[in-house]
Amino acid sequence: MEPTTIALIILLFVVVLYITELIPLAMTAVGGCFAMALFKVADFSDAFSGFSASVVFLVGGMMAVGLALFETGAAQAIGEKIAKVAKTERKILFLVMLIAGVLSGFLNNSSTAAVFLTVVMGIAAASQGKIRAKNILMPLAFATNAGGMMTLIGSTPTVIVQGVLVENGAAPFGFFEFGLIGAPIFIMVLVCMMTVGYSQLRKIDVSPVMVSESAATCNGDGAAVKKTGKMKIAAGIMLLCIILFATEVIPGHLTAVLGAFLCIVTGCIPEKKFYYQFDWNTILVLAGSLGVARALEVSGAGQLIANGVLGLGFVDEPYAIFCVIIALTLIFAQIMSNTATAAMLAPIAFFIARGAGVSPYPFMAGIGALAAAGFLTPVCSPPNTMVLVGGYRFKDYIVVGALPTIAAYLLVIIFVPIIWPF
Repeated sequence: MEPTTIALIILLFVVVLYITELIPLAMTAVGGCFAMALFKVADFSDAFSGFSASVVFLVGGMMAVGLALFETGAAQAIGEKIAKVAKTERKILFLVMLIAGVLSGFLNNSSTAAVFLTVVMGIAAASQGKIRAKNILMPLAFATNAGGMMTLIGSTPTVIVQGVLVENGAAPFGFFEFGLIGAPIFIMVLVCMMTVGYSQLRKIDVSPVMVSESAATCNGDGAAVKKTGKMKIAAGIMLLCIILFATEVIPGHLTAVLGAFLCIVTGCIPEKKFYYQFDWNTILVLAGSLGVARALEVSGAGQLIANGVLGLGFVDEPYAIFCVIIALTLIFAQIMSNTATAAMLAPIAFFIARGAGVSPYPFMAGIGALAAAGFLTPVCSPPNTMVLVGGYRFKDYIVVGALPTIAAYLLVIIFVPIIWPF
């Protein structure tokens, strides 16, 4: 059997496992690399090349910096100041979305959502019914999802498309380049939730609200006993990383590794606790998906897929191809993991773009943005699932999330080809 055929069969199994999640996503990604090497579709060095990719070190390093901010209590302190500044429900809603969204551009959005979840619940409990958590929690989740689109490291989908570019020899996106589309989407979400979304949430009847033990535990782990000195050090390290990212004095992945190194040696996060709390799952999914993408390239299977799609009569125009792939991204991202969606579609889209002789950047930017646009269901992102504690039902997400979902798609298909031309 030809290597291209074997690669396509392996890819099919990987896609099915991504969608069904019969086994953990990380095991699917690593298993895909293993299968590519075992059946000689690609050399071992190619199949597992993702584990040495610079983008993996970029993500891992910034995860460590994020953990330090939560461990020292710096992130929690930000959340608590909101309660002192804002007095009305709408003001609290605005500040929670704004701050959580911006933080999610640099920190793990699940951890950010967990911190603000308990802050919101505490504010609601102390307000004697004047502040209702149900009017804030879903917008909080949407804000952390959208905020992750504003930087390279803010969400796993943006990191995955960056890795696909790098692994295939294309120039990477800049650290803040995703913000060109991510910021408009975030602003759109903010406006939607402050207006139409807020009105819809006020009409929703929910079950009695109770903070889940898991959410409280997550928050407790992230923001332990506050230590003023360590909080300042962690915040300083984060600021240093942002400056280095913006100025590009050194490569981004080295900046992230430097940040992680400083957080550990200064004691902002104990070494053993770092190993225990580190999100190894994301690293394995990322590295594994990059390895599978590399194997598709060297075996010729990626080009074969691209040629097949380009052979369809209704997608002769690059813009039509783009709209179809972006629509598929949006649909899959609502019913399965956004990480799996990006890992599945980004390599295929890259090969299609290259086969059509057009730039891959609009495809990668569109997939990165819309894979992270989890607004329509409670299962498409961890923050969405986390705020189910607010008593929402599945249909509540559809009612409130329909407008930002449609608006995100329109923003992407209109502006991405202008920002990154074909």
